[in-house]
Amino acid sequence: MNRAAQKMIEKKFFYIILFLIAVTLSLLAPRAAVNVDEVLHHTHAKNVVNWYFTCGADTTCLHTPVTNLVYYSQSADNLTALIIRIFDIKDEYLVRQYAGAVFFLLLLFMSGLMAKSVSRSWTVSIVVILALFFMPRLTGQALGNLKDIPFAAGYMGGLLAILQFSKELPRPQWKTTIALALAIAFTVSVRAGGFILFAYLAMAVLFFLLVRPNPLQYLISLKPQMAGLIAKGMLILIVGYFAGLVFWPFALQDVLHHPLQGLAMMENYKVSIRQLFLGQLLWSTELPWFYLPLWLLISTPLFTLAGFALFLLLIPATYKRNPLQPPHYFGEALLIVSVIFPVIYVISIQSNLYSGIRQMLFILPPMAILAAMGVRTAYTLLAAKQNKIYASSFMGLFIILLIWPAKHQIQTFPVDYVYFNALAGGSKKAWGNFEYDYYFHALKKPAAFLVDLVHKKKTTEPVMVAINSNLFNYFEPHPDIAVQYTRYMERSSIDWDYGLFGVNYIHPHLLQNKLWQSEDIIKTWYHKGNPVAVLIERKDKSDFLGISEIKNVHLQEGIALLEYAIQRNPNNVWIYVYLARARFNSGDTSGSLQTIKRGKQIHPYYEPLLLLEAETLYKTGNITEARTVMYKLLSINPRYQPAEKL
Repeated sequence: MNRAAQKMIEKKFFYIILFLIAVTLSLLAPRAAVNVDEVLHHTHAKNVVNWYFTCGADTTCLHTPVTNLVYYSQSADNLTALIIRIFDIKDEYLVRQYAGAVFFLLLLFMSGLMAKSVSRSWTVSIVVILALFFMPRLTGQALGNLKDIPFAAGYMGGLLAILQFSKELPRPQWKTTIALALAIAFTVSVRAGGFILFAYLAMAVLFFLLVRPNPLQYLISLKPQMAGLIAKGMLILIVGYFAGLVFWPFALQDVLHHPLQGLAMMENYKVSIRQLFLGQLLWSTELPWFYLPLWLLISTPLFTLAGFALFLLLIPATYKRNPLQPPHYFGEALLIVSVIFPVIYVISIQSNLYSGIRQMLFILPPMAILAAMGVRTAYTLLAAKQNKIYASSFMGLFIILLIWPAKHQIQTFPVDYVYFNALAGGSKKAWGNFEYDYYFHALKKPAAFLVDLVHKKKTTEPVMVAINSNLFNYFEPHPDIAVQYTRYMERSSIDWDYGLFGVNYIHPHLLQNKLWQSEDIIKTWYHKGNPVAVLIERKDKSDFLGISEIKNVHLQEGIALLEYAIQRNPNNVWIYVYLARARFNSGDTSGSLQTIKRGKQIHPYYEPLLLLEAETLYKTGNITEARTVMYKLLSINPRYQPAEKL
């Protein structure tokens, strides 16, 4: 078989794999979970669409003081909301899941073409799309995450267009120019960070000049083409910038300042979110510089990590063996920069990162391309030494590493995005030390279970369900179920019949010592052996009734009810807070401090208990002890707002 025929077969195989992935995604989409960010972004997207339909009269989308969504361009969300509105589609989140699948396929396609353009091999392209499909942190968010996945697709499309543009210099074709302009516009329309592609384009032009023997003289020789180059550059700048703002109402209010304001807000997001990192709860604005590098190290499949390391280590050997002219190096250089520069940049400006690598998913595709090339180079070098055993063993090992994450994905869908590699000790060791199911994907199956449970009981009155996320959408089609939000730790303060809770944002001390469970849990859902969701049936409401009595200043009645509630659920530290305060207000200072002590034996880091202890000590004249407790409280949580009142 000649080389041309072999390439044709490899190309067909590439498209066959893409087709099979498309079929797989179409089957998985209806079974995918809705994530907590989707609810926010989809609601905002509907407001954006309404802004256009009302010709700007409805300005709801321009006022988002809590979520800051006004600064998000989020065109993929907006486009999906527009389709839903035009065709009056009832199952809105199903549309979003299919839209996510389309953008993920676009990401794979662009990544595959980029791999082919740089490596000149369809085999490498095939390995790349498989590496991305078997990348749980990426594929696990493909169905519904219409921010990070479309942005990654635009990022790869922009890189591909920049590479092609640089190859055609000094006479780039108009179709390449237009494709590049549209790629930048789309990426900017998803997230303002897409402006980085302008910097990469500038780097490409500079590289093109600097690799010439005499750059200045060569630049002068380009005078006949200069007018055309300037025209094409202006087209890229104007279309790439302004077309990216078309579906972004906030940017359209001031096209010169607001997009840059949105970019600045994204780079230094002001809202701090508490994160579980290395077994500690830390505010995202106070995380150490190595937060992102460590997350990349523990959550990226070993195939990509090892292949990427091989590529970097083998750069000298690669170009010693195949000394191409400098212009041919730009593809590899562009990919390296597209991986490393964003990481260095966000660390250097101390960006507010959280939720693992979610905000940096776009660097994984170029990393996977370099990884596939690194594996190919290492195999080629081994094969050149005519040692078939070593070469075959090496390739066999990396094939195993390539497909190994598929087992995790099959076992854990739709919570497959929660993935920790062997360097992290797997999911078992990561649980309680790192953020786990921060998107609350694990609530999908429990929600369906609870709906069936309620329907079987056929109650005449609506059943009240407490939930510690905004995923009310699972229950909206069921009029016999009412839903209200509560934090898991504060669940006793509201009235409910069933509680559906993700095991999220619970202090690692409680997680690691198994002190977080309620005695009324009737079912627990697991991910790789770790609890991720629980269903509680409230068989007794003495905790809620006791707190209600205390709020109504019926202290003794409330104390009696809460004492009984503690006997039923001794690990519910929220009850100790109310019980201790009631005892203090009734004049029993000693009993109050004793109750606080009992609560601290369960959760010594619980801020409400520590604040109450400091307040009690202060009011009883123990100023020094109160100050000591406050210092401890602020060392645990320096941003604990209730402490400001004391």
